Amino acid sequence: MNKTIIGYGSFFHKTDIDQISETDHSFLGEHHLFYAGRYAMRFIFETVLKEGNIKTIWLPNYYCPFVKNWLEQTFSQIAYYDIDPFDPEAKVNFLEFETTDMVLVNNFWGLKSNTIPEGNRPIIIEDHSHGWLTDGCIESKADFCIASLRKTLPVPLGGIAWKPRKSKNTIAFPALQKNSIKDKVNSMMTSWDAMSLAMVQKDNCECEEDKKLFLATYNQGENILRDIQDIIPLHIEHEKIIRNALFRDFNYYKSKNGAYVKTKIRLNDNFKVLDAKHKVPFGLLLIFKDSESMIHLKQFLVSNAIYPAELWPQNSIKYTYQFLLNIHIDFRYDNQDLDYIAEVINSYQPKI
Repeated sequence: MNKTIIGYGSFFHKTDIDQISETDHSFLGEHHLFYAGRYAMRFIFETVLKEGNIKTIWLPNYYCPFVKNWLEQTFSQIAYYDIDPFDPEAKVNFLEFETTDMVLVNNFWGLKSNTIPEGNRPIIIEDHSHGWLTDGCIESKADFCIASLRKTLPVPLGGIAWKPRKSKNTIAFPALQKNSIKDKVNSMMTSWDAMSLAMVQKDNCECEEDKKLFLATYNQGENILRDIQDIIPLHIEHEKIIRNALFRDFNYYKSKNGAYVKTKIRLNDNFKVLDAKHKVPFGLLLIFKDSESMIHLKQFLVSNAIYPAELWPQNSIKYTYQFLLNIHIDFRYDNQDLDYIAEVINSYQPKI
């Protein structure tokens, strides 16, 4: 990646991925693709609700605030449970829930594998948005799984719902219904087109004004997406674009780059690098005990053209580490880029 005004950040620019090989996908059973992970989640929730009475839909307390709000507008049964998002060994105690509940568990940062119990238990759904094609995703025995694909794939939009082949759940996936509300279909097309254009604009970015342009275009597409509650089936050409990227082995680069950059970062008291043995992290994960330390480092990184993502704001938890910054280290980055990222982090002076 050339270090230009594009900087180092979350949103993908338009890029060629044909040279990236595909990996095994035999774990995938029945599945549907969507425009975003939230629609995959809604599809699963509604599919299960049609089969019987669900008392409560449980989500982890530490979760994307936009998705929380979006789901609460549709489902009155939403409630939240606590789990440490920064402990890869933390386990959900499914005995705490009723058999008439539905529990969503998160493969936090691609580092977590959940143990799914046998016998009477709630319906269990796993979110692999930050761990698509990681071990926890591939080896899942959950009833159903979902992922927001645009977190990992360089596509304008994308989400997936699937039943793992190891799932023992007997609920079948219904076909997706055509949505006849023309203005909402058109709005989704507009959102996709805006995101796609922003990727091209970022690829051509050479100055600060170019940067403002692609960010404005991106925000236009994102704002439209947040307003669409209905599930809009994918346009055939959009589905082709997502499927072309779906099983590419992007995790190879994350694993290699993660192992490399970790050796370059010096230990400090301001934050900790979150990791787990033999797991592929979503990115370079920096966790903090207090928001002031997190915000100060984030501002320093941005001033050096490194754009971390705060995952996620507006969450209140009771654990020692409470805040996370993710710095992408995916296929776009080479060792020179990683050296620069490590150099900037190591030069940071905590605020006194």
